[in-house]
Amino acid sequence: MTRIFFFDLDGTLRQTKSGATFINDPTDQQPIAGAKEAIAHYSNNFICIGITNQGGVTGGHKSIESAITEQRITLELFPELSEIFFCPNWGESCYQLSRGNKALPFSAPNNGGGQVSCRKPGHGMLLIASQTFGLDDAWMAGDRPEDEQCAAAAGIKFIPAAVMLAKFTPGMSEIACTHTDPTDPNVLLEFLAL
Repeated sequence: MTRIFFFDLDGTLRQTKSGATFINDPTDQQPIAGAKEAIAHYSNNFICIGITNQGGVTGGHKSIESAITEQRITLELFPELSEIFFCPNWGESCYQLSRGNKALPFSAPNNGGGQVSCRKPGHGMLLIASQTFGLDDAWMAGDRPEDEQCAAAAGIKFIPAAVMLAKFTPGMSEIACTHTDPTDPNVLLEFLAL
């Protein structure tokens, strides 16, 4: 059985160097404290995959080429990430990017009841990844409600980024949940044991 750990990128693994809210220059990114340690730890037992909305493309703040370069730099920052899926539009498609390969475009998948949006909170990117790896034993970490909604729609376990990062940030004495719904204690205990 293949185990997958999906990681939201912005606000979960990376942040801007400049202090800007969003990455509009591909080089304006750096790991968040604890993120490199988390990926290194989970890559021992999981395939680690980045999942990110890139609304700046649709909003005209960056080009698709800039978004691809941004994800390539993220792959360099986090060598344990096997690939990144990103949605540069309103959900009708996404791209899969791995080291040394061209960005592969995918149309939003159909689940029998219609098209599933690739843009989170839709879980289309997770469904596309599952075609290769399956979702039998999968987790997702994220910092926003749409990340949690994406995980729930895919039927996988979710852990807030603040909890994940606290586990790997030196000097953190308590774990803070910053999302609206409290984490299920059983899921939290299972996560802490990973």
